[in-house]
Amino acid sequence: MKATISLDGILAFLKSLSLSASNKEWLAEKLIEEARKEKKTAQTESYEDFINRMCGAWRDDPRSTEQIIADIRGSRQFDVTRHIMPLTDEKE
Repeated sequence: MKATISLDGILAFLKSLSLSASNKEWLAEKLIEEARKEKKTAQTESYEDFINRMCGAWRDDPRSTEQIIADIRGSRQFDVTRHIMPLTDEKE
């Protein structure tokens, strides 16, 4: 289930909870702490982590780089006529 919640909606919900001042302060500290962790993680991401995040589809592939390249090159077809199927249901 997907839900879209606006920040204004979250703030309105929090205001409706009748939290004490200390509870509000605790919640604010936790949110700030989490935001700082996310910023620090984003800044310290290594180049390898960046590449793995961007190209993660092949990360868990057991084949070596050379095997993957060989498979891609081996799957190429030359001088093969492709028969394109029409998008309509009509038969010719």
